[in-house]
Amino acid sequence: MRTIQIAILVHPHCVGSSATAPADVFSIANAIVRRRPAAEQVRFTSTWVSAQGGTVTLRNGVSFATTAIADTAWDALMVPGIDVDSTRELAAALEQLAAEREALRAHAGRALLAANCNSSYLLAEAGLLAGRRCTTSWWLGNHFSQRYPDVTLQSDQILVQDGSILTSGGVTAYLDLSLWLVGHFGGAALRQITAKVLVTDSNRLSQSPYVAAALAQGRGHAVVEQARRWLNQHLDDEWSMEDLAKACHTSARTLLRRFRDAVGLSPVQYAQQLRVERAKGLLESTRLSLEAITARCGYEDVSTFSKVFKRWTDVTPREYRRRFGLRA
Repeated sequence: MRTIQIAILVHPHCVGSSATAPADVFSIANAIVRRRPAAEQVRFTSTWVSAQGGTVTLRNGVSFATTAIADTAWDALMVPGIDVDSTRELAAALEQLAAEREALRAHAGRALLAANCNSSYLLAEAGLLAGRRCTTSWWLGNHFSQRYPDVTLQSDQILVQDGSILTSGGVTAYLDLSLWLVGHFGGAALRQITAKVLVTDSNRLSQSPYVAAALAQGRGHAVVEQARRWLNQHLDDEWSMEDLAKACHTSARTLLRRFRDAVGLSPVQYAQQLRVERAKGLLESTRLSLEAITARCGYEDVSTFSKVFKRWTDVTPREYRRRFGLRA
């Protein structure tokens, strides 16, 4: 039987479930493996490690007994998400994680490195993502791209692998990350069965359906904030870039440049996103027909609206309602 050693890097700022849930996934995989022929068996062990070892206490008071990362052998190192509510808190936490940053840098290339949620920031701070592809929690997409322009961010993806580095999206993508490791070391069949026991989808590819645009936006130049407010107030109206620029007392060219720099979208794309957000809310909380929702979101025909909706969420409006809508 092969033994696969998974180390989970714990620090005071990490999300507790991001450190504990993967251990549960590997335990479930082990229980399934025991029912398989000996020749197909693999055993997962998980160990909590830290930069210096000893007891690590999280913000919520939960404590972990850890081993120093330098004293631990592992086939994959998992890095839990960082427990913060804002980009300001995140920047402060990263400053305090110098020891973890150095530990990651020292052990880079030793084996697989699997980062959950916004811990991709920690990898980027350690210089491990330069010139690479990665993902992160969707609400941090714009901020991440601005902070690390040398990293190719694919924030719509649940998982991104680039060489020996694997990154995952929002918090509970630790399940996708853990299942990927189960499949990598134990095979696709074990991954699928483990996912069924967990009652989760092992084939999720995108986090786009989960995006809430209001949370994903960062602040920008004053004229950009003025443009956003105007677009929110005129969501049902027809408008042009000239109309928007006039309302913001600037030129269309200047507004377009500043808006794209701050938001990562053109004003037209931003307005589309707002309309899709309205549609998502109606699909989740009402039983209105698709035709009625299309009209309420400023579109004249269902076909055009459905194409725009799928472009932003990777699913059709009907698929979205089946997944997130009201139950009978």
